[in-house]
Amino acid sequence: MLDKITFAKRYSKVIFELLDSNDQVEDGYNELLQIKQVFENNSDLGNSLTDVSFPEEYKNNLAKPLIENVDIDVIKNLLNVLLSTNNMDEINMIVDEFEQLYDEKNKIVRAVAITAVPLSDEQTAKLSDTFKARMNAKKVILNNKIDQSIIGGVVIKSSNVIFDGSVSTKINSIKKLLLN
Repeated sequence: MLDKITFAKRYSKVIFELLDSNDQVEDGYNELLQIKQVFENNSDLGNSLTDVSFPEEYKNNLAKPLIENVDIDVIKNLLNVLLSTNNMDEINMIVDEFEQLYDEKNKIVRAVAITAVPLSDEQTAKLSDTFKARMNAKKVILNNKIDQSIIGGVVIKSSNVIFDGSVSTKINSIKKLLLN
């Protein structure tokens, strides 16, 4: 039996490849995000559609409106397969993995800028542009998180990169130099 992450990666990769071959990645991505939103707004839905003690007839009736509102056959088939194999609770993880593939293809970098005080829109835009150039990305989606313990400066974290320009890190570096 596959662990949940491997399961989600395999399904998302296959869905991505099928949508890409049909030139439907953009539309598929948007549909998957809408489906994920439904599951996030109804936190028990995935568990209910996966629960083996819940009668199949009820599961099918519960999932029917969701599946019927999907326009892309590949995604409709995905939902039907997940429903029939009692894996519907994995949909959000599959969408998350799909989103990583989508971002990679479109050179989108998602990052968090950790600062001691909130960034203004202008600061966020400048930081985003600088990070975009540094990462050779087409787009950077930058969220701001406040952490007063960094004192000042900024720490930028993305999936595989950390830039630490915080005052607290600089102070710690100076302390190490002085102690040695």
